[in-house]
Amino acid sequence: MKTKLLRSTKYALLLLSLLLIGYSCSDSDPVQQIDFNETQWEIVNVTIKKADWEWDNNVGRYLAVVNLPELTQFVYEKGAQFGYVFMPMDNGKEVQKMLPFVHTYWEDDGQGGEILYTETISCDFMYGSPSSVAFYIQSSDLFRNDDILSDYDFRVVLIW
Repeated sequence: MKTKLLRSTKYALLLLSLLLIGYSCSDSDPVQQIDFNETQWEIVNVTIKKADWEWDNNVGRYLAVVNLPELTQFVYEKGAQFGYVFMPMDNGKEVQKMLPFVHTYWEDDGQGGEILYTETISCDFMYGSPSSVAFYIQSSDLFRNDDILSDYDFRVVLIW
């Protein structure tokens, strides 16, 4: 029994050694690596004025499209794109919220009741000629309400 166990262990070690030697002599890398010298980023600040928002009746949301020449093919395919919106706080300061930003509101309906709705602010990045970023505001009821519009400050962060 002892010799059988010793022989099995010997064969297992021999097989493992052959695998290690064979793999170390291989010139193919199973994990393709991209050599980057350093990470780079670019920040683009965008202001959308209240008058710049357009209503898209087909999907029930507001949109504003801005050219983004900083979005190259390399950044689009190999990098990352992030959108942020600056939101005012009750204390007069502002906070930077990552998109999509979803918030639920309670409002007086003017008849003694309240209306509950959720607003989503989001963005899409499109590579092309020219590249662009589209910002969206959509209410959960999908109805147009120009009273909710205001000037918005956005930040686009491109990382590659």
